[in-house]
Amino acid sequence: MNSSLHFRPLRPAVAADGATTLDLLITLRSPEQPPAVGRQRPALNLALVIDRSGSMAGRKLSNARKAARFLAGELSERDRLAIVTFDSAVQVLVPSMPVRDPLAFISAINTIHSGGCTALFEGWLAGATEVAGQLNPQGLNRVLLLSDGQANEGLTDAAAIAAKVEGLTQRGISTSAFGLGSGFDEDLMGAMATAGDGTLAQIESPQQLADLYASELSGLASTVGSKVSLGIRAQHGAELVDVLNDLPQTTAGNLQLPNLRCGQELGIGVQLQLPAWMPNQAIASVRLAWDAPDAEGRQELIEQLTLPVRPQAELESLASDALVAEQLALLQANRQRRQAIEELDRGDLPG
Repeated sequence: MNSSLHFRPLRPAVAADGATTLDLLITLRSPEQPPAVGRQRPALNLALVIDRSGSMAGRKLSNARKAARFLAGELSERDRLAIVTFDSAVQVLVPSMPVRDPLAFISAINTIHSGGCTALFEGWLAGATEVAGQLNPQGLNRVLLLSDGQANEGLTDAAAIAAKVEGLTQRGISTSAFGLGSGFDEDLMGAMATAGDGTLAQIESPQQLADLYASELSGLASTVGSKVSLGIRAQHGAELVDVLNDLPQTTAGNLQLPNLRCGQELGIGVQLQLPAWMPNQAIASVRLAWDAPDAEGRQELIEQLTLPVRPQAELESLASDALVAEQLALLQANRQRRQAIEELDRGDLPG
């Protein structure tokens, strides 16, 4: 993966004779071209987790079965698939195995019928366990959850479930959540997809499901980096004071980024505080690390941030970069929007 890191400061210099607040946009660019013609896409290790609770009876479950049949027909013997269903109980309908004969999976899918309550977390966990048991470091590992999200048995708290999903994401197992019908629990399903570095979508018809799975498989095939992290280490007395994206942290204290796909560009807004600065002195070391589908071991790219040094009086006269100002303002607005939604969810209207 020939990705690159680029630094774009709001102002193009830092002060030699006083403190500087440095606003910076770090841009990560993935390679533009998809994998070369003739090159095999990475193998897929998937678990399809289907809600068969009472609230899924009728059209929702019928659509879920159609989606599952479509998925089985799109995979090859290089790929693994597990089928898990859940209501108040969890059943591993088909344990993880290579998709040599899709008809074997389709026959099992056709037996799925509606049942009782919704142990959503336990169903997801069973699917994640199937994927983890066959974890492929050179492939792509994902749980695909089909549900209306109305969890009412077992672990039901959205934040607690998202924390469990995030833990699996850091191990290289992502999660996509497909909400069936207009009444699906978007807070829960959205939290799972966000923590799982996957897709969130609302599904109303079988046609949408087929298109969505085709897009999902295409997206998985174009993934060039997974388990992506960004480490920012301030140097020589500089201090990292804020990351506007509010990204989750890995266990090593780095920023957890989404999977990288061909042609993708990610912007991370940060703020550093610097004391009086010396010329040619590195401000920070930035390390991008990822797992590549076609390479063994952890891949990495390290860049050093340095900027020109000027007297503090000159900094005020330097023009701001309009693009950086716009991007940082958008990130700040997104943060404020999330905070406002959290206050509304708590019923704190003045907040």
